[in-house]
Amino acid sequence: MIARPSTLLIGAALGFGMLGSSTALAWTHTEQVWLAEDMPIRWYSSDDGGQNTIANCDASGGTQGCCEESVPAGYCLESAQAGFDNWHDAKCADFDHEYAGFCDNSGYLLDFQNHFTFNDPDDELDLGVIGETLTRTNENAFILDGVQYKHSYDSDIQMNDNVVFDTADRIRNGNCNGGFNMEEIYTHEIGHLMGMGHSCEDPKKGGGPCTDPVLIEATMMWNGGPCSNEAETPNEDDIQGFTALYGPYASFSCSHQVSDDLAIGVVPFDLNCVIVSDYLSEVTGADWNFGDGGTASALTATHTYTEPGNYTIQMSVHGEREACGPDGWNNDFRKVGYVRACGAPVPSFEVAHVDGLKYQMLNDSDVSVYGCISAIQWEVFEGDGTSGKSIIPANRAWEPVIEFPDNGTYTVVMNLGGIGGTTAAKVTFDAKNHRGEGYGCDNTSGVGGFGVLSIAGLLALATRRRRT
Repeated sequence: MIARPSTLLIGAALGFGMLGSSTALAWTHTEQVWLAEDMPIRWYSSDDGGQNTIANCDASGGTQGCCEESVPAGYCLESAQAGFDNWHDAKCADFDHEYAGFCDNSGYLLDFQNHFTFNDPDDELDLGVIGETLTRTNENAFILDGVQYKHSYDSDIQMNDNVVFDTADRIRNGNCNGGFNMEEIYTHEIGHLMGMGHSCEDPKKGGGPCTDPVLIEATMMWNGGPCSNEAETPNEDDIQGFTALYGPYASFSCSHQVSDDLAIGVVPFDLNCVIVSDYLSEVTGADWNFGDGGTASALTATHTYTEPGNYTIQMSVHGEREACGPDGWNNDFRKVGYVRACGAPVPSFEVAHVDGLKYQMLNDSDVSVYGCISAIQWEVFEGDGTSGKSIIPANRAWEPVIEFPDNGTYTVVMNLGGIGGTTAAKVTFDAKNHRGEGYGCDNTSGVGGFGVLSIAGLLALATRRRRT
């Protein structure tokens, strides 16, 4: 994948080299997508040397932007159209395209129209890159698997003029002269235009070993060789990733939900979940995994959380649609860390001498469940009890350094608050004005009774939709 400096541009290229990463059905997206109101996607071509031509290809009389000389006149446009058509193998995906004709290729890149050029008119593609897709995005499109996708509005594809291409027919018939399958390359680049990432990634870009044949033979594999037609049409990995963008889609919502990303409760509590989908009439079944070992198979599901924790819910939906064939369609959706199951806070701390009458509070409280503790307050009392008023202003640091007024016995109380309530721990120790080290050994805890905390700012509420 080639990245450009502008945050609005995402380049994706099919290059040469070793194999990239991941496991079967591990499609990725570029996090950019076209919406239903964009259909059909209109695209333009530069001169292809066939019926769509302009005199001398450019004003200087050169061949800038013309169809690659190694393939017949008109074949560049033909292969681009075939590249779009190949993605219709994803039968459950709702998308369409429309060829809008050719136009002058000067200044075509990111000009608010989708342009395909066949010979790298700006001579900017690096050696080893066969083709490249540049896409511009604007406002948010939707959230998928917790990731915010951007709305595409201009996407251009260009082929490298330093690469020898060949036709799909010659390659299928064994008459390849060492060229790259132009239809195969266009299918790959149109996949990027539509928002597909690589099935495996270039190790130089962070990819790891890739040995699964499903990924290696995918149209969206990051590299390719000459005289190939293995990736000419999308395989099961490609189709599943494409369908996730443009096919039937289902998410879910649950009770205790305060945003699309979070449901929160105090154990034990029952979480009731329902499917949310524009295709609900097609849904025939759903399987749920609640992250703590609990599962269910129902269109609506209830699960009881009994142990504190941060849990991910996964849902697999099956639906029936004639266009999808006898096996219907499947959609997987998950919300990572969606459930925050909290118990009462479990406070614990020790006191460590720093210097003079300064002592450090060492907080050992249980924070294994993220987000359940929202407030903390320290109080200091003279003697071995907690009666009377705190002699030092309340401190709300996690591990404060407290300076005591004089030698003597003190009781320090730490109050912890959260959705599960307010609990406290106390340590009684002798403070001495000397240099050295010392730890308090009295470490007891109790529930309530040591002050009331204000629990605020737990969550930033947000309402998000998949489609806009």
